[in-house]
Amino acid sequence: MIPRPNTNSSRLEAAVDTKKFFQMAWNLIESEDAGIRQYVITKLGAETGLVIIKTLTDIMDASQRDETTLSIFRDRTLPFYKIISHPDVLSSLILETPVDTIYTFLFGPSGRRGLRVFRSTATALSGMILGHSPSDEDASTIAVSSSLAVLDRLIEINQSAQVIEGFTTIVETISACIPENFIIPNVQQSLTRIKRRLNIGSSLPLALAQSTPQNLLSAAFELSQDLPGNLSNNGARHDNDHAGIADIQILPTAQEIASSRQEYLPLIDSTQHHLSGLAGLLDRQFRLLREDTVGQLRDAVREEVTRLKHPNRNVPTHQGQQGVRKLIYHNVRFSRMRVDRRKGLQVIAEFDQPPQINNKSMKQREDWWKGSKLLQVDSLVCFVSANGKIMFLSVCDPSLPFHGRKDSNSDDKRRSDDIPSLFREANRASVLLGLAEYKVGDAIWISSHIAPSKTRQSLVEFPGVLLPSFQPTLQAIQKMSRKLSLPFAEVVAPDSQTSTAIIKPPAYATKRGFSFNLDVLAGVPLTLKPGQSFDYAKLDGGSTLDEAQQFAVIQALSTGLALIQGPPGTGKSYTGVAIIKALLHNRKAADLGPIICVCYTNHALDQLLEHLVKDGVRQVIRLGSRSKSDLLQNLTLHHVREGVVPTKTEKHDKWEHYRDIGETLREIEDILSGLNNPNSWTNIQAHLMRTHNQHFKELFGKGVDEEGFQEVKGKKFRVVESWLRGAPKRLASNRPATQLSAISLREMSTSERGALHKHWIEQRSAQLTNDLTHALDSYYGSKSALDKCHSELDLRCLREAHIIGVTTSGLARNIELLHRVRAKVMLCEEAGEVLEAHTLTAFLPGVEHAILIGDHEQLRPQINNYELQHDNPQGKRYSLDISLFERLVRPQMGNLQVPLSTLKTQRRMHPSISKLVRVPLYPDLQDHPSVLEYPEVDGMRDRLYWLDHQEKEDPRPAQAVSLSRTNTFEVDMIAALVSHLVRQGTYGSEDIAVITPYLGQLQKIKKRLANSFEIVVGDRDQEELEAQGLQDDPETSADGQVQVQKTTLLNALRIATVDNFQGEEAKVIVVSLVRSNDKRKCGFLKTSNRINVLLSRARHGMYIIGNSDTSRPVPMWAEVLSILERSNNIGPNLALCCPRHRETPIEVSVPDDFARLAPEGGCAKRCSSRLLCGHSCPNMCHSTSLHNAVRCLERCSRTKKGCEHECPRPCGDLCEPKCQVVIFNIPLPCGHIARQLRCYEAQTPEKVRCQIQMEQVMEHCKHKIRVRCHELPLDADHPCSATCGAALTCGHNCTHSCKDCNTRIEGMIVEKIHGVCNTQCGRPYTTCSHSCKAPCHGDMPCPLCTESCEVSCNHSKCSKLCHEPCAPCAEDCAWSCPHRGRCPLPCAVPCDLLPCSERCANMLACGHRCPSICGEVCPGVAYCQICAHPKIKGMVVDFILSSTFEEIDLDENPCIVPSCGHILTLESMDGHMSMSDFYSTNGEGSIVDLKNSSEPFSASGMKSCPTCRGPLRNLNRYSRIVRRALIDEATKKFIVWANMEFIPLVTKMQAIEAELREAASSSLTASDKISLEPPLSGSLQLKGSRDHQISQIGTLTRKDNRYKRIIGLRRQINKFLQQVNEKEQPFGRIYDLVQDARRHRGINIDLHSKVDVLQVRNRLLATVLLTRCDYTILLTFLNDRKGETSASSYRIQVDLSINRKECENLMAESESRTQPGNYVEGLLYWARFLALERRLAEPGSELTQLLDKAREYLQLAHEICDEYPGQTAGMGNEVEEVEKMLRDSTFYMPVSNEEKAAVYAAMAHDFRGTGHWYYCENGHPFTIGECGMPMETSQCPQCGSPVGGHNHRAIGGVRLATDLERQFGGVRI
Repeated sequence: MIPRPNTNSSRLEAAVDTKKFFQMAWNLIESEDAGIRQYVITKLGAETGLVIIKTLTDIMDASQRDETTLSIFRDRTLPFYKIISHPDVLSSLILETPVDTIYTFLFGPSGRRGLRVFRSTATALSGMILGHSPSDEDASTIAVSSSLAVLDRLIEINQSAQVIEGFTTIVETISACIPENFIIPNVQQSLTRIKRRLNIGSSLPLALAQSTPQNLLSAAFELSQDLPGNLSNNGARHDNDHAGIADIQILPTAQEIASSRQEYLPLIDSTQHHLSGLAGLLDRQFRLLREDTVGQLRDAVREEVTRLKHPNRNVPTHQGQQGVRKLIYHNVRFSRMRVDRRKGLQVIAEFDQPPQINNKSMKQREDWWKGSKLLQVDSLVCFVSANGKIMFLSVCDPSLPFHGRKDSNSDDKRRSDDIPSLFREANRASVLLGLAEYKVGDAIWISSHIAPSKTRQSLVEFPGVLLPSFQPTLQAIQKMSRKLSLPFAEVVAPDSQTSTAIIKPPAYATKRGFSFNLDVLAGVPLTLKPGQSFDYAKLDGGSTLDEAQQFAVIQALSTGLALIQGPPGTGKSYTGVAIIKALLHNRKAADLGPIICVCYTNHALDQLLEHLVKDGVRQVIRLGSRSKSDLLQNLTLHHVREGVVPTKTEKHDKWEHYRDIGETLREIEDILSGLNNPNSWTNIQAHLMRTHNQHFKELFGKGVDEEGFQEVKGKKFRVVESWLRGAPKRLASNRPATQLSAISLREMSTSERGALHKHWIEQRSAQLTNDLTHALDSYYGSKSALDKCHSELDLRCLREAHIIGVTTSGLARNIELLHRVRAKVMLCEEAGEVLEAHTLTAFLPGVEHAILIGDHEQLRPQINNYELQHDNPQGKRYSLDISLFERLVRPQMGNLQVPLSTLKTQRRMHPSISKLVRVPLYPDLQDHPSVLEYPEVDGMRDRLYWLDHQEKEDPRPAQAVSLSRTNTFEVDMIAALVSHLVRQGTYGSEDIAVITPYLGQLQKIKKRLANSFEIVVGDRDQEELEAQGLQDDPETSADGQVQVQKTTLLNALRIATVDNFQGEEAKVIVVSLVRSNDKRKCGFLKTSNRINVLLSRARHGMYIIGNSDTSRPVPMWAEVLSILERSNNIGPNLALCCPRHRETPIEVSVPDDFARLAPEGGCAKRCSSRLLCGHSCPNMCHSTSLHNAVRCLERCSRTKKGCEHECPRPCGDLCEPKCQVVIFNIPLPCGHIARQLRCYEAQTPEKVRCQIQMEQVMEHCKHKIRVRCHELPLDADHPCSATCGAALTCGHNCTHSCKDCNTRIEGMIVEKIHGVCNTQCGRPYTTCSHSCKAPCHGDMPCPLCTESCEVSCNHSKCSKLCHEPCAPCAEDCAWSCPHRGRCPLPCAVPCDLLPCSERCANMLACGHRCPSICGEVCPGVAYCQICAHPKIKGMVVDFILSSTFEEIDLDENPCIVPSCGHILTLESMDGHMSMSDFYSTNGEGSIVDLKNSSEPFSASGMKSCPTCRGPLRNLNRYSRIVRRALIDEATKKFIVWANMEFIPLVTKMQAIEAELREAASSSLTASDKISLEPPLSGSLQLKGSRDHQISQIGTLTRKDNRYKRIIGLRRQINKFLQQVNEKEQPFGRIYDLVQDARRHRGINIDLHSKVDVLQVRNRLLATVLLTRCDYTILLTFLNDRKGETSASSYRIQVDLSINRKECENLMAESESRTQPGNYVEGLLYWARFLALERRLAEPGSELTQLLDKAREYLQLAHEICDEYPGQTAGMGNEVEEVEKMLRDSTFYMPVSNEEKAAVYAAMAHDFRGTGHWYYCENGHPFTIGECGMPMETSQCPQCGSPVGGHNHRAIGGVRLATDLERQFGGVRI
């Protein structure tokens, strides 16, 4: 529909048919699809869309012929107007930006385009209206409505329109041509708003000249008020004192807190305001509400500021009526900043632990903090510094997942220590804080104060004060003051002095032909047309409403602003529901949209919405999360939103915002890491790289590791610290830092270095702070846009609702959303309890009908500051607690009186109770007949009584935190009375309520009753108790022990304060008045409103406990007391009534009287009634319900059928249904004897299941199993529980149950599935003597051995795990004897000493000669041939002759005793160890020389004791054999370990390459990439060693995660390369030891210098991988720089000659090792490095020669790939890619194809650690894991020669790995 963005404008204007275009666009907008609507408007607000709009506006000219103007308007302009004024478009949050763009464009420069368009529009409308026929009336109405809607929005957005006179003329022209029948409500509203705005604009120049209004003069001598801001004669009080409320910051500023002048507070008299009308009303409400909420915080902070500035002065604290509770935390410092995805900038603050928890354990500290409920999430705190800095912050949740960047290498322990904790440290607590309001100045201040501070700093907490409870309301009033647009403004803020208001019907009800259909109320057809007579008789005939309710409903529907007063119990809510039903019934006809239902409390809102839902009302949505109703759980906005599917535009926008936020957060985290550690070396490095290239090269030019260390001649040192301390002593200059920029770092003195270092840090911090503010601005912008995306979904849900329920505070929080819902009706319940400011915010802009239901005679709105209350003589002039409802009913000066409907029939109170409020307050209140039928209160003589006492209230402690009052006598009396009432057994959990005016008394009563009853405390009381710090944990006693609460059948009781019980009721109310004093001060209960609520809650009965003398001075109490005295319902004694002995008089006056006179709720007599069982009742007189609950403890006399046994239970308990007495040795039908049975079982032995175990053989599997006798005979499919035991393919036996493996049908086994073998593998490792401990894994290779290494010698033991390569022992060999001398070689080298065969000459401790041979360690006395135990002597020591130890001639054949203790003769042990394979002997059998060939790398492995398989490693005679085997073992270990370490590096490299390829293919723009910090010189030289090149790139790209990952991998590869170096390998180390022995000890050892491929294989592979890694880093870096703009880029010089030289070294060595694969890799990377260098270098002859050489190399690579296809799998494709790179300069990252991946996968199987080892014909090793010889033919993975074999025979050239000497360099020892 809309052309592409790059279409030429002039061509576009000619190409687009605007008529067709706008008609099609309107058709799309009209569709109900929100996604299409969003798409159209977004495109229209883009560049091409604006060009089309310009095409339309250019042809609109008022000077054209009328027919042309009208045609253009009807066909093009009107569809366009309808598109951009569509209600869903104007109210959309996500379309706000494109819509504003369209309107701003339409307005044009200086409004010229707007004027031209609307002059043409006015002309067209005149012609359209004047020339219309009756059939065109609807079309004309739509045209007028749409045009005015567009003009309204145009003038609202472009404020300059208000001073352009042309618009006034246009509006007058349009107004003049509109006949009366065209002025529908929305036309009238648009016209009114336009005129008001244009009038405001015309008066703007005069505003500055005005001073105080003239009407102030008459009362000036009385009201010497100091006006606000610049209107004050003394000038503004501070920087937050302004004449206009829109300019006032909600939270107090530092100057405001410091100011000593009184704030300007407007009076209730509107004639005394500095502003008139609506502006004056909003100004007054804002200033008073802010003073009530923020004023108390301001005063509390002022005290702390004074204390910090003057710590030694005694600062008075104000704990008066209006003082807010506050807590101070001392010695605060900010330790570090962090950023959160949802909360933005956060800071961790530390402070001293409160003195209450000094010397406490961590657990005690934790319990204290949790119990105190201080510093909870969202609590408001204020940071105060002695230097005057003030910041308001809110507490954040540190336990929430950190929404910053995920760092995979982060240390979890460190991260957990970083989480702030209130209790972890003994002396200091820490808390996570966020800015209450984000201000750039605060963020900058915090960033520059992350350090210990010497300034005195505190944190002030205001428990219970939550910013969201007042901030949204104040902000909403500020917004209203800017627009000055409020429904019913002429009524709530009249300019005239008329006394009575004329209220018009709702605007929607004035539409032609509309009338209310009231069938739903009347049950018969009935209509209501506002302003016409109504048939009440017809309504009365079918309605359940009483007469007053009917009148109230009709009045409410007939007037735009309706007020309904509902005295207690008259059915306010019921009337409200009736009104809502009537409105919903007419919803479609009136196009009402959602009805907003507003309540003051969550409880009232839940009740109202539940009532509606139960009555069948659909499409109800509740805002807010505080609902306690199960019925409404699925109707909350949060729940409903989850079912909404976002549109394509919303998904795209959300994705963009999430991406932007993610990138910004990563940037902020990098900035914060610098700001949190300003002195770190990385800050210095980054700063110098950015600003001073020369100093950077001097300090960091040689590269540093990730910890700031540099290595020089093998020693590491910290670069920055070494420079700071390393100044020569000869240098003593002291130049300022500014002069040092051109001087070499080496030429500076110590003081200069320190000064420059400090200068660098300051500059870096300043730069980071600047970066932080920009990044935070970006974050908050993206966050705001994202919130709008989420709100758009909410908006869609709310628009489809019929009812939107919300509390007053919830409404303020969601005001922006509700403004866009386009609701026309607002109903407010409890309107008399709602502050006027809250009610005004509920008057949403589109509201045409407001219904306020309340009672101004009941509770007024609650405020904090007593100085602003109506009941305070000083506060009466402000009267902030007068609701709008009360103000309209009882008008003050200059206000209108609004008609009021009053409900008259109460259905709650018994007449004797209702009389108490009827007489003083409601003379017209009538009692419904139903209340006359209420029963008497059980247990009481009177249903209404005042127990009058003279017990004084409790004195208040001097240091009391709370101002509340208590009365212990009344607490005890209440407890006794409530207990008496509950014992009557007729009252349920909600039937009895205790109410009191004071929170302190509430807490005392709650504690007192908690031991007997489960107390249910209302939400608001619970919150207030916590806010006052009065809340205790009811389940915990003083000693900390948790008490088990008692529960009874009547276990719950309602307890509340008077203020929080409005709207509630109970059958019986018990009142504690608390106040009892000689001063006769009544306290809270001196206002008729509170007394009214107190006295009107009871239905059946009410009992007041209080001192009448204290209350009597209050006029209303005097009337109440008079009524009670006339009816004898007051006195010092309360009369109780026994339910059984009603004639017995009982009177109580003190708590103990209840226990004495009515101990069980009856009287003091014994209970005379018989229990149900027939026994007498043992208790005192009580009620029937308690009597029926008595448990009789007499013996039970009931018997059971079939036996003579007695019932063992008490009479009051139910008997067991069957006799449970145990009987012994009962014979069973099967022949077995049951040892013991219960009586009822013994009566029917045939039903008893015999439990004797019997053995059975299963028929088909033949397993023997044991089953119980009663299970016999077994059926054919009985599950066999025996172990399966079948032989598995892995060689193990199955350990699963037979029933799990074998499936039986009719006894036959039809399927065998053995599952996974879970037997331990047990395969022996070839690299050690251990076996695999892992569960059986079939053909998969065994994991590496994780046992402790068993290698040891006389000097030490290896401490590594078995699979890790051992370090050979370098100590001297300990073997020596007198005949052969001492072995001259190191311990790890196979011994050069020939073994001695003489018998040892030493004597044992017993005095007899040693039985062992010369050179061995002598055994103990236990092995003496003479003294030994007969068991030792009888040990067989010669396996050939079977001779025992005592039979052997030790002189001829000495014995050897290994460490395991099993003795063998020398001949037997020599034969077992195969000595003849290693040594030459003479004819006499003596050893004379070493043999050249030996068999270390053998299949037989290390020898062990033939008797017990114990180790034979520490026998000196066989040390040459053992040490050769140990070298063999260590080498195998090394090969397996190196292979297992290498494979993960390859896998990680492949994964990183894939990520980089994907990032490159997504075509990131330059703006998407992380910006680099360019070097000062403007050029980058990538040359020198590869390490240097990568170090430079790493420094430049430190912020980019892609480079962090691959450079981290490079460090791992480098480390591996060092570990597989030949010098680090086991044989390499032994080779060095042998060379050392030859050099220093003169030993003649024959050495060969050849080092075989086994040694170098892993090093070559790691070299190739490192080369590949470096190439990938270079390629990615150069590709990233390719797309940069000239402004941000810098010149790069590349010289990769050293890289190519290292590739040549790789090629040369690979060729010599017969490694064709690695050879080809060297050729490829040589060519790749050349291609990279050629891309950036100037063309020249040298490069041409190198290019020819590269082509030759690639040809050679082709030939090798053809010759060795197995070893170069997949490399042919790579060769072709490199050729293409050289030809086309198109660069590719190496791709790991499937063939190459298969080669690496096979490497995991080449060396398994188990199986037998072989060589291919070229000497490359491999393993066979079968029986010991190959079974299939394959190719060597390194050189391609055939390996393996057939039928256990190796093919030609393959041999066992036996030649260790040739294999390891041919050491001839």
